[in-house]
Amino acid sequence: MPIDDRFDAPADAVERALPAAPAAAAPDNGAGAALSRRADAACRQLGIAREPVRLAVRIGVLRMARRYGRDGMDPHAYHNDAHALGLLERTLPALVAAAPLDAGAREALALFCACHDLRQRERGPGVGPVGANEAASIAEAERLLAALGLEDRRLRLALRLAIAGSTFAAGDVDGDDAARGAFAHRLAAWLDDHRPGWRGDDDAVEAERVARIAADVDTGAIGAPYVEFAAQAAALAVELQARAGRALDGAAAAASCLAFLGSGQQRYVETLHRFASPEGRAAFGPQRDHNARRAIETARRLAERFPHPPRDGHMVLAAFADIADAAR
Repeated sequence: MPIDDRFDAPADAVERALPAAPAAAAPDNGAGAALSRRADAACRQLGIAREPVRLAVRIGVLRMARRYGRDGMDPHAYHNDAHALGLLERTLPALVAAAPLDAGAREALALFCACHDLRQRERGPGVGPVGANEAASIAEAERLLAALGLEDRRLRLALRLAIAGSTFAAGDVDGDDAARGAFAHRLAAWLDDHRPGWRGDDDAVEAERVARIAADVDTGAIGAPYVEFAAQAAALAVELQARAGRALDGAAAAASCLAFLGSGQQRYVETLHRFASPEGRAAFGPQRDHNARRAIETARRLAERFPHPPRDGHMVLAAFADIADAAR
């Protein structure tokens, strides 16, 4: 396998509570049942016919909700079941409408939407070029597929490389642009250096292509209406404060949110975000250009509003939402 490192992250309480079984994908409670139905409907809309694939997607979404959802064990403002469903219900269908894909690629990308963020609290180094969270998500996703009898090599390799490729590096402001953004941009070069001969493996060539498409799906908010793009940036800002232990009603959060939503978003659209695939550019390119201009304008207006950080993060978030709404 081109990236044949062993990704080892033991099953946690959520994985044990929601095993790879049909019963786990059909919860009795209303919220869980609704999530499962939505995930299944999104798969069917994408033309995914195989029941085990749809089942894996449903279980992935439910595990995201149990771990990181609003009522989950460790609520996350951005990396949660809503993010997974947003990719399944809006972003991936938009890409497929602009650039039709075969059934195998659609299966791998639907699984990616549900599984690439399964683990968000891993500590320590990653595995080679793959981040710790991504490595753990690969390990769990592979257990899920194996338990459901999804052993076909092309699908498993595509999902593995797609999740690995979603490892995202912001890099230093003055660093090498080539080292920034999703690892999917550098995956082929890494494989050339570390796994020579991979280009003679048809499954690996297809998996690398799927990984680049997946990177564009993962960052597909860049192609959403600007208010939605801005709302997702705000959610990520809130999540970053929680992960850093900064209360939103404090001055430290105000400074961090201001930097992230102002100059940070400008840097994202100017430097960090690049399309990794022609399919992503076809689907999201025109709106991305619109959003980039709006993000730069929003950063300018936010800096004018707050020459210095205000007293708390809530003030920054409220101002950002107002400016973004006016800039739509």
